[in-house]
Amino acid sequence: MSKSVFFGKGFGRAIVISLTKGDKLLESIRDQLKEEGIQNAVVFGAVGSMRKLVYHLPTSMGPTSEDKILTIQGNGPVELGSLSGNVIDGEPHLHIVAQDKEGNYVGHLEEGTEVLFLAEIILAEIEGLNIHRVQNEHGVAFLSEK
Repeated sequence: MSKSVFFGKGFGRAIVISLTKGDKLLESIRDQLKEEGIQNAVVFGAVGSMRKLVYHLPTSMGPTSEDKILTIQGNGPVELGSLSGNVIDGEPHLHIVAQDKEGNYVGHLEEGTEVLFLAEIILAEIEGLNIHRVQNEHGVAFLSEK
């Protein structure tokens, strides 16, 4: 697949999502996007802590991603160091960098991640972007014009 470039018309609303103890991180973000009708956005940043982290990372170099899902829980607080990613056609694709007393964790954020004390996520809506993700024959989703 060759390189593709897509253009929006600019940034729209800034969205600040403030979560508290026990809130589900990814599910809360997804729900707020749906409630506000946000189709495309970029994550500017996030801060917070988690009592449970669920993420995945690829384990193969083949044409299909063989993902390993990991759950970090029970070692104490997990500090949210970074959350990056985008929202395309209403669906967030987020990567997380986090740390606890046992180590560092980097990967694709999964459902089931729970906030410990708080999490604050800042997104900016992208207007006039008409793209979505389309899976290739190996199940890898690439951006494509609608």
